[in-house]
Amino acid sequence: MTISSGEPSPGAIRLADRLRDLRERVTLTQAALGQAFGDADNPVSPAAVSTWENPGSGRLVPVARLDAYARLFCTSRSFKGPPHMLDDTELTDDERRAFAELKQELLDLRDAAAGRHGAPSGASARSMWHFPDGARITLVCSRMKQDPLPERSKPDNLNYVRWSDLADLDALIDIYGAIRAYNPPTTQVVIMAAQDLAHRDIASHLVLIGGQAWATMNASFSRIFGIPIEAEDPAEREAIVVREEDGMEKEFKYQLADGKLAEDVGFFARGENPSAPKRTLTICGGITTRGVRGAARCFIDLEMRERNEQYLSPRFPDGSTYCIVMRVPVINRDPITPDLSKSENRLFEWSDRAPEAE
Repeated sequence: MTISSGEPSPGAIRLADRLRDLRERVTLTQAALGQAFGDADNPVSPAAVSTWENPGSGRLVPVARLDAYARLFCTSRSFKGPPHMLDDTELTDDERRAFAELKQELLDLRDAAAGRHGAPSGASARSMWHFPDGARITLVCSRMKQDPLPERSKPDNLNYVRWSDLADLDALIDIYGAIRAYNPPTTQVVIMAAQDLAHRDIASHLVLIGGQAWATMNASFSRIFGIPIEAEDPAEREAIVVREEDGMEKEFKYQLADGKLAEDVGFFARGENPSAPKRTLTICGGITTRGVRGAARCFIDLEMRERNEQYLSPRFPDGSTYCIVMRVPVINRDPITPDLSKSENRLFEWSDRAPEAE
C-alpha cells in the first residue's frame, strides 16, 4: 500500500482505463472479476480491482495479475457460464496469439505507467516499500545493549564496520534491498541509529526497525502516533502488548519447543508521519529478531507480498494509521513469512478509519 502523491500520470490513466474497459466490455462486476482471478476461498477483493482501475490510487496492478487479465479476456469462451480462465491446452491457436498480444499490451502499459520504458516488467513491480514521491527514506535501528560492544564497532579498529552495533540487521538488509528495488536509483535512503536521529531524519519517510527502535522513539511518537501497541521493548517483556478498547492489556508471547524458538510474534504498523504530514511512519517490530524480520518480509517475500497486500488494501485505506500483530513461525532458526489472509496468523489488528466497502 502506498500514499498517493500529486496527479496521476498519463500512463497510469491509460492503464487503468484499459483494465476498466476490458471488464465493462463484457459487463463484468469487480466482484465477479475477483472471483474469476481467485478461488472460492481466496478471491481477489473488489476493493483491489477498484484500486487497479483508479489511476489516482498510486497502486499499479501487480505484474502477475496481467497474465490472468490476458488469459481471461483473450477469448469469449471465458464467459460461457461463470467467468473462468482456460488452461493453455484449452486455447486455440488464435486464442493463444490473442493472449500473447493482450499480455504484451498490458505489460507495456504498466511499464509506461511506472515510468520505466524498456525496463523488464518484473523490475517495475510496486510494493508496500514503494514511496512514489521520491522523498528521503530513513531506516532506523536501535543500538544493541550488548556490553561490551563488538570490537569491529569501534572506529579505531582496523576492521571497523559502521553499523555492526545495530540490532535487527537481518530485517534492515531485507527492507533496504526492497526499498532499493522498488524506488528510483536517485532515491536517498539513509540508515541511522535511533539514538542519533535529528529533525531532518525524522521529517522523512521514517521506518523504525525492531522493538528497541520503537521503544527509543517512544517519547517522541507514542502520544501522536496512536497505535494501541505498547511502546516498550518487547524483548524485555517477552511479549507484544496491546491496549484494548476497555483499557485492558493483552499480551502475545513467543512459543518454545524443546527450548528452541518455534513461533515469534511480530507487528507491522504504518500511518502518516506526525512530524512530516506528507511522509509516512512505518514500524516493523517483534519480540525477537525473527518476529521483526517476519513482519518486514510480509511485504517483501515474492510468494506472499501480493497476497498480504490484497488482504490489507480494503481494510486499511490509503492515508489511515493501522497496525497488525501476527504469528511468525520459525523453522530451522529462520522466520516463515506470515500469510495474513489466514485468520489464525492474525492476532490483533486496528485502524483509525473504517474499512473500505467491498
